[in-house]
Amino acid sequence: MIAEQREEIMNERIICLDIGDARIGVAASDMTRLIANPIDTIYRVGWGPDTKKVVAICEQYETTEVLAGWPLNMDGTAGFQSEKVKNFCQQLEKAGLTVYYQDERLTTVTATNALIEGNMHRAERKHNVDKVAAAVILQQWLDTQRNLQQQAQQEETKMDENIIELIDDESGESVQFLHLATLMHEGKEYIAVTDAAEDDEECGVFFMEIITEGDEDSYSPVEDEKLQDVLFQQFVAMMDEEDDE
Repeated sequence: MIAEQREEIMNERIICLDIGDARIGVAASDMTRLIANPIDTIYRVGWGPDTKKVVAICEQYETTEVLAGWPLNMDGTAGFQSEKVKNFCQQLEKAGLTVYYQDERLTTVTATNALIEGNMHRAERKHNVDKVAAAVILQQWLDTQRNLQQQAQQEETKMDENIIELIDDESGESVQFLHLATLMHEGKEYIAVTDAAEDDEECGVFFMEIITEGDEDSYSPVEDEKLQDVLFQQFVAMMDEEDDE
């Protein structure tokens, strides 16, 4: 699973690993999953001890979720190093951890440059670069997840704003429609709507005339088939124009 595996950002830390052959850089998020912090470097011994060390860190930070840097080639393909990372992460999953993956291309370069700019000596950089790289990977993931969540919230808000709730005259029940477009024809105003409860693939488009009486609007379904065809063609043309933009 790459970075889009998680739809919601929960109030729980996540551990990030920059997995190399000799060392594993470790970073952790804060509780709100806003900030990544470098915390440790594991010097590798073998799958068993390394797995136990990662599990112990997860227990310390009270989480079972791990983000692993995914070492893709520059053309985006997975290579031999990616396979080694995946094999180790499978051991973590057997130990009860949930593992996500994040593209880590160029993160070591970014981490090294950050340490150089911080005037850290070469010997110190070698000791710290892996955990700083893990923090870079984690921060990228946190930012992506937060942006995805904000986009989803914006889409949900936009959807709510486009909901029209009407009362069925016969049953007296409330029916919700999703407003798709407002159309003008021969001086009259119409709306194109669809049933808000239906799936996108199954829903149809309905047309209603807007009737204004004083300060209130009411909606009357368009039953004339010729008028329905005219409004539908206008609606399709409007949607095509939006797609072209």
